Amino acid sequence: MPRESIRRTVANAWSESINGLSGRLCVELENLKPGLRHAIYLELKNHSLNPITVINQPRVHAELFDVTGKPVSTSGFPISGPIHKPQWAVIPRDAYIGLRLDTQIVGMPTREYGMILIAVGEKSWGLRPGKYTLEIAAVFKYEENGPKNQWIGQFDLPQFEIVVTTEMLAIQ
Repeated sequence: MPRESIRRTVANAWSESINGLSGRLCVELENLKPGLRHAIYLELKNHSLNPITVINQPRVHAELFDVTGKPVSTSGFPISGPIHKPQWAVIPRDAYIGLRLDTQIVGMPTREYGMILIAVGEKSWGLRPGKYTLEIAAVFKYEENGPKNQWIGQFDLPQFEIVVTTEMLAIQ
């Protein structure tokens, strides 16, 4: 499926540093031709003096709220496709990386539905024009088959505003 990145937005705020690591969200609007989706990345920054090892598939808890602060109902888009095996990444001191968090195997609403897909954790939403607030917690648990120096902890990431406009929905 051809993929074209249209717009990339990065949160200005990093989370509080926990055991030498902080995080923030980056959202990229992708045009997959049959429809649009938001790609969600977790950027991790190493503030420690030593390399830190993380898994690329943390457990993710996500909530989406409308402009009034009310939770947005999830959509029942189907899931289909391969699930990739977890991999380990080493973050050198004073460096950062980005991990893709969104669920890429969720069925995408086509353009005629007038919505943009966002799927993260075990939830998915079809977003119509409006402003939304995304809240994500990323949990890195101890993995038995992982390296001894794996990072363990949880980030409650700074809230991220997502705006969907009618102009975005008109992108071909």
